[in-house]
Amino acid sequence: MKKAFDAVRPRLNELFQNKDYLGLIDVLKDVQEDDSDWFLFRGMSLSRLHRQDESLAILSRGLDVFPDNPDLLAERAVVYLHLGNKSLCILDLDKAVDIESHNPYRYASRGFVREKLGDIEGAAADYEKALELDPLDAITHNNLGMIFEKKGRAQQAKPHFEMADALQGLKGAEMWNRPSPDSSNAEAEMPTEKPLQWWKEMWRPFVDLEQRKAFWRWLKRG
Repeated sequence: MKKAFDAVRPRLNELFQNKDYLGLIDVLKDVQEDDSDWFLFRGMSLSRLHRQDESLAILSRGLDVFPDNPDLLAERAVVYLHLGNKSLCILDLDKAVDIESHNPYRYASRGFVREKLGDIEGAAADYEKALELDPLDAITHNNLGMIFEKKGRAQQAKPHFEMADALQGLKGAEMWNRPSPDSSNAEAEMPTEKPLQWWKEMWRPFVDLEQRKAFWRWLKRG
């Protein structure tokens, strides 16, 4: 008889945080497939093993059962991005935003992807909406500031950079290895939430800022 998902959730979190994706997949073989996180954990693990087609199949199976799960949608969007399917990536992010329209992270995540795809105006609008909902999100301030820099609006960028640094208590230090304004390789960093909000509302295995930043460094490779 297969185990209940909640009985192994702590073990799955541990395996994921230790990047033991093969071990996690092995554990899931003996677990009931009746929780949306079963599909989420397996899909994320396969994706990080660069098995994107398999990840897409698992996440799509999960969405057949849990069609309005924003976490599954957001993770599948990342897989679509890695597979080069930009339109389906944005469609999944749009649906995640519609489902959780009051969650600032949904807008910040879509903003990051829009910027990556060259939709600077759309990215700026998403970051601004995210900050409307959560004015204390340091990394979203940083990302919006970088967009203003790219558009040659340094005066508008400056307060967002200052706010980002102040929220982190850095007093002007360059956080997240932010490039200088004339850098041709400037990239946004990962949007963030308070740890408790993140745990409840987004990919649950990620529990601290460094893990979240590492996730977005992985995303940028796509």
